Amino acid sequence: MDDEAITILSQSKRRLTKLKLLSNFFENIDIISIYIKTDIIDNLFRENKGLDYSKLELFHLQYTDSLIELLTKIKRQKENDLLTVINEIDVNNKYISGFEEGRADSFETDRKMYSGVFSNQLKSLYKDLTEDKFRVQWDNVLYFYKKYATEFYRSSVDEELLKCNIVPSYQYLDYSIERKLLGRLNIQGFKVRFICGYIVTGNEYELFKVFQSDDHFIFNIEEKKMYMIDSKILEKIDVTPNESNQSSIINQLRRKNEQLEDTINERKRVLPEAVTNVLKDYLRNLESVDIMSKIFDINEETNILRAMLNLNLNN
Repeated sequence: MDDEAITILSQSKRRLTKLKLLSNFFENIDIISIYIKTDIIDNLFRENKGLDYSKLELFHLQYTDSLIELLTKIKRQKENDLLTVINEIDVNNKYISGFEEGRADSFETDRKMYSGVFSNQLKSLYKDLTEDKFRVQWDNVLYFYKKYATEFYRSSVDEELLKCNIVPSYQYLDYSIERKLLGRLNIQGFKVRFICGYIVTGNEYELFKVFQSDDHFIFNIEEKKMYMIDSKILEKIDVTPNESNQSSIINQLRRKNEQLEDTINERKRVLPEAVTNVLKDYLRNLESVDIMSKIFDINEETNILRAMLNLNLNN
């Protein structure tokens, strides 16, 4: 076997390797069948040393190379499309993990700390009232709703139940606190526990429970008022711990990822209709003739794939 034949067979093997990789990527039955037929032709030349090897090279130039070029072009496009899908899944998973591992835990931790902060605020407020001084900074407690209200505070509540009629109150600058409430707080050492928050029509309300009692009160942030809330009213509103309203978004992202993962393999297999038709014609051509005699007449065949390389693959 001369050097030219060795080179042709070596290049033929490289073409087959490329074609096999492409068939594995697309998992398309026509492409797999074409690869098998092409491998048969390659083997015929390897096993029949009397054949004209230039005919094998001509076959590849007119058929295989065009097919490889076409499929490689489509593969690059699909890889870009799949990369976008994979990146979207990855971003969604990072958002889900980041929220589940940090945001909810952060709220729960801060909620417990906030109870202590608010207790200290009330104790300082009482001290100032008794000394007729104004040293309390309300930013000490307002940070919490600013950080969490939009995401965690509950909106499904009758706002009228959270409001209060005029009651005897102490005034502290712009803020007021019900006299009865302040007395109850003093008895319990101003220890309170944050129960949950509400946000309705842009107004924020926070529900607290006085330590070791059944007393509850509302901190009306918009109106800067604190007042007790009747137990009968409490029975009409949801007082369960706040949960992030992003949980619905998390569930949507999970469903979206499932859909994206289900479509990845399908996206790889689906080819433009025009390309599918050409592949079927290509395969039909290989299967409808005596392969050996076809190779000998290869120079008379037209290249059925060359025109397809200029297809607008976005259509």
